[in-house]
Amino acid sequence: MRQRDTIVIGGGFAGLMAAIASAKNDKNTTVILYGSGSFPLNSGLIDILGYDAAHRPVQDPLAALEQLPEEHPYRRIGTEAVAKGAAFFQKIMEEQGFPYVGSLHEQQQVVTPVGTLKPSCLVPPSMQAPDLAGKDIVVVGIKGLKDCYPEMQAANLRETLGESVKVRTAMIDTKLSKERDLLILGVARWMEGDGAGEAIRQLAAEDGPGRVFIFPQILGVNGQRVYKKLQAALKGDVIETTAMPPSANGMRLRDALMKAARKLGVEFIENANVVGHKAEGKRCISIRVAGVRPKDYRAEKFILATGGFYSGGLVMKNLGEPYEPIFGLPVAGEKDPDKWTSLDVFAEQPFMKAGIKTDEALRPIDGSGSILFDNVHIIGRQLAGYDFCREHSGNGVAQASAYKAAMA
Repeated sequence: MRQRDTIVIGGGFAGLMAAIASAKNDKNTTVILYGSGSFPLNSGLIDILGYDAAHRPVQDPLAALEQLPEEHPYRRIGTEAVAKGAAFFQKIMEEQGFPYVGSLHEQQQVVTPVGTLKPSCLVPPSMQAPDLAGKDIVVVGIKGLKDCYPEMQAANLRETLGESVKVRTAMIDTKLSKERDLLILGVARWMEGDGAGEAIRQLAAEDGPGRVFIFPQILGVNGQRVYKKLQAALKGDVIETTAMPPSANGMRLRDALMKAARKLGVEFIENANVVGHKAEGKRCISIRVAGVRPKDYRAEKFILATGGFYSGGLVMKNLGEPYEPIFGLPVAGEKDPDKWTSLDVFAEQPFMKAGIKTDEALRPIDGSGSILFDNVHIIGRQLAGYDFCREHSGNGVAQASAYKAAMA
């Protein structure tokens, strides 16, 4: 049985980042994945921290990490690893021709599909909005595109930005709506073909210096080629919004990370369902993949990146008794099901903080703080103590924990 240096279990954002960092650290690395991760649901933005524990907007995300509660995973990871992980991510994306811009010390304001502004730290250039105050904004709609409401977006932008802006809409006809229902990814692929040129032609009458064109998230599914073509042809600024799933930007991010990982020699074992492990004392020796003939994989280090309840990384067969199914790790969090949620959907949701507690090396610990495995590291959504949705920290925690675990 071949011995690997590192096995990463899970192929989402955290898993791919851990694999790339491990390979860059000269470790023989294998990713075992079951599916393609949650990239179609992923914004592809690196939100470090949008809101603090009291849900107040954060101006300097990196500085604000020190003020988080002790149980938050950022406190285990440390600000140094957060900063190094972000710099590592930006370098990888630059090498892949899909750069991210921004800073950990300030928020970028990204436009949403409904015309509000969302804080994020690191974003692709296509989603980095200029200062919109006083601008002449053209909200671009696509005829027949589902979940695209340019008039509502324009109205909300007027309310958000005030009377200093002029906002109007312009529609693009792809000629595709007569053939089938139009979805984000379908239009994004059309834009990678003849669509970009057709969009430029149809928007020519709206073009001019000082204009800002706000597109739905349709500027291709691979890198920044479509964005660069539009920006070069139009006199005004071009930006695109975040998106309801499926996320074209999430797919762009996955494409770039997969290319980076393969270039570094990372091995991928696909459609592989990990169902258990073998250990000697506190050291994991191998993990088992289910199949007609189950197979064991050995490694010196294991990085667990299988996600939360949604992806099956955490499960609960008995009410109030969640657990992690591969290593049988305990899940910390509110045990009373009646207290899992708040009636106010915008309030803190206790069930979101459920996860696995770790030490500072991100190794799992029990309720008394004892390390359960010396060579298993937990990253991403499985970490206990944070509500990524409410505080806008999901990809930030994933990125930072992946980097730290890979370098541990």
